[in-house]
Amino acid sequence: MLTEEVLVQKFIAVVKMRCPKLGELLQYCHVELVNSYWGCPPKLIQHFVVYYPNLLFASLNAHKDIFRGVAQDLGVSDAVCMNATRIIRDPASTLKEKNPILWLELQWVAVPTKKGNSHLDWDLPHSD
Repeated sequence: MLTEEVLVQKFIAVVKMRCPKLGELLQYCHVELVNSYWGCPPKLIQHFVVYYPNLLFASLNAHKDIFRGVAQDLGVSDAVCMNATRIIRDPASTLKEKNPILWLELQWVAVPTKKGNSHLDWDLPHSD
């Protein structure tokens, strides 16, 4: 069985092959494989989560079907996209206490960027 890290790397590689422009956008995102158990007896359900910055919402939302197709081709049930900026800024979020490593990863993804701030976003494509 493949490890989670290898599956995430394969997911990114296949997305880059199928849609190079979308693959370029993934460098500004954080991709994770999430395991959950459902039912009785518990059955393992896996899905990819693509955490993206607020600026890439329109670009990634238009290609959700590609993510889902790649996930299913790799034997994973689904792929979902989540706005890292909203998660980090949510005052009711307990992510920082429950999963501090993921919280720090999302901080890197959710860095506020504006055109002209070259020290913040070197080649970040803008969706406005």
